[in-house]
Amino acid sequence: MPYVVHHISRSLSFSPELLLAMGEAYDLSLESFTQLPSADVREAVASQIVALAERGMADPATLCRQAVMAYRRLELRCGPGVSALALQI
Repeated sequence: MPYVVHHISRSLSFSPELLLAMGEAYDLSLESFTQLPSADVREAVASQIVALAERGMADPATLCRQAVMAYRRLELRCGPGVSALALQI
């Protein structure tokens, strides 16, 4: 969960339950890749999870699925190794 926590702005406040859900979503997302993704990919997925949680999404499986799908759509458009900074909802 360190990548997820890193992306939380100091001005945001999440409940302990939502933080656990975000951590679980992040762990699930890493398991969805055939090998451990690069730091850039992990950053992109973590940032997506935080953005989705900000919008009220709280289910770990849904957070995971949406974050990974957003990254993979961008990767299809821009090619492998797309920067975490390029991923925006």
